[in-house]
Amino acid sequence: MPPPAAQASPDQPASRPRRLLSNSNRNLARDRIWSWSIPALAARLPDGRTIRTCPSAGVCAQACYARSGSYTFPSVKNAHLRNLAFAVQDPDGWEQAMKDELTARRFDGAAVRIHDSGDFFSADYARSWLRIIRSAPNTRFYAYTKEVRLHDQLLQPECPPNAAWVLSLGGTQDRRVDPRRHRIADVFPDEESIGEAGFHSQAESDLLAVDGPAPVGMAANRIPRFQRRQGDRTFGQWQREVDQQRRARRAATGSRTPERAGTSS
Repeated sequence: MPPPAAQASPDQPASRPRRLLSNSNRNLARDRIWSWSIPALAARLPDGRTIRTCPSAGVCAQACYARSGSYTFPSVKNAHLRNLAFAVQDPDGWEQAMKDELTARRFDGAAVRIHDSGDFFSADYARSWLRIIRSAPNTRFYAYTKEVRLHDQLLQPECPPNAAWVLSLGGTQDRRVDPRRHRIADVFPDEESIGEAGFHSQAESDLLAVDGPAPVGMAANRIPRFQRRQGDRTFGQWQREVDQQRRARRAATGSRTPERAGTSS
């Protein structure tokens, strides 16, 4: 799959965000879950650099909820781009700003979902998050990620007690996922097929992704063009099909395409 096109806005944001964490997602806010969002897949910063924000995105890129609906509104896109620009252009300042914001009383006993859109795009960025999490022991943090190698080498070994990670299927590193030692999540065509596959729905609360029984299933958003692409497959099944097709092509041509790691510092 070719890299996703860089996202650019005609009115690039110039200022830093006044608040970094949002409770605008009603499904999350009902459970006191705040969220941190950056652009999905890739974005071009005001200084001209392009950042792959989801380095290991696979088939999920073809049916990404964060590339539709309210996520496409200019105000939302600019807010997410401001977040990314702050984290990339001034990582120390961003880290301190996040730590300072989390001292507010509203976060005491609340939860933060890291990446309502986007992913851990570098090891340095992930290390910043680990330090932020340790600075706010009374707040819970969790994230879905497709960066399996980064999870195994950094996020899980150094996981603070108030954090949890879920490996979501549909990425280029799916072959590294082991359900015996990883907590996994998959996206199903509909709610009914989740239980039929022996998975457990998180429809009642997103916190069930980390607190409920595993493995975790979620129903795909009802976006017709995305539903047509996914068909009756889960993201994990879809990715396996794509991987098998690639292996067959490589075997036929005798070529070998290296895996995108997505863990550079």
